[in-house]
Amino acid sequence: MVDHIIILAGGAGTRLWPASLKKIPKQFLPVAKGRSLLQLTLQRAFSLDPSGKVIIVTLKEQLSGMIDECAKLPEIDDYRDRLLMLPEPCARNTAPAIAIAATYLRQAGQDLETMLVLPADHLITPFEDFRRDVEKADLLGRRGFLVTFGIKPDRPETGYGYIERGEQESPGWKVNSFREKPDRKTAEEFLAKKTYSWNSGMFCFQVGRYLEELNLHRPDIGKLFLNPGPVSIDPRKTPGGGVILEDERIETLYASSPADSIDYAVMEKCDRAAVVESGFNWNDVGSWDELSEIQEQSSEIFQVGGNGNFVSSDLPVALCGVRDLIVVVRNGKVLVCKKGSGQLVKQAVELMKEAGRGDLL
Repeated sequence: MVDHIIILAGGAGTRLWPASLKKIPKQFLPVAKGRSLLQLTLQRAFSLDPSGKVIIVTLKEQLSGMIDECAKLPEIDDYRDRLLMLPEPCARNTAPAIAIAATYLRQAGQDLETMLVLPADHLITPFEDFRRDVEKADLLGRRGFLVTFGIKPDRPETGYGYIERGEQESPGWKVNSFREKPDRKTAEEFLAKKTYSWNSGMFCFQVGRYLEELNLHRPDIGKLFLNPGPVSIDPRKTPGGGVILEDERIETLYASSPADSIDYAVMEKCDRAAVVESGFNWNDVGSWDELSEIQEQSSEIFQVGGNGNFVSSDLPVALCGVRDLIVVVRNGKVLVCKKGSGQLVKQAVELMKEAGRGDLL
């Protein structure tokens, strides 16, 4: 099994506005039996029983909420001293976020150990199938590959990036190419070829290999973390469990780093990329269309002459003569969206930014 698990938990989840805001991000939303996406991800990480650390990388402004979420998990007892929180001073996307975790592990002499990178906001079932695929990825990672997890597509989805597999590299495949989010026609072609999978945004590789590849392909980012110089880690235990790791030098380097995703910075350029095609069910809960399929309706909903609607509200809502709507009333804000149009919410959020209404976010 992998040595360390890195959980990326710094996103804002703008497609789930207004329930997801900058200080109340998507990963804190309850989705299953009152547990949030973050708590389910932590539960999954602990169940893998890694030999090393479980590291959460999150924005500094979300740290307080992160501590509260972790404290609610009874499973945290066995990981109190191995659950680490790395606060980002600012958002820099996934390539630097992974690098900051890798830097701390490298400082502890763990270059050759493997790290599994998980976003904090995915739903994955069943666990045993997930565990089996992580073991496959770990085997490839220990052979020097940078491994991603491909999800078998069941529809011509235009909202995900795709991975084209090449020759077999047991227990997975070498990556032939990464493809951007396609149009409908191209997505249908990918689905028909059966050699393409969705890019899940989950990864596995050795600590040192990632930093070396980052430095090779994006030296303006990699050089900041590959040899950061002396680092003096200041650990602080949290009341509910877990340890906060802070270092002024690393924070300064991080703030000066360009922003880029691991896909663009490393994976699409790496000649040692591999893919494990998943046997588990996966949902990145990327829009209200998806969340409406798994989250319970609010209790005080009164419908007359309509059907097929989903409502998530902290106020009573009456719907009259309408159908197939998503209505969200949270944090003093309202969203009304036609089902199937959930990806447009991000554009609405951009309009708010352009209008100078950052207070709504």
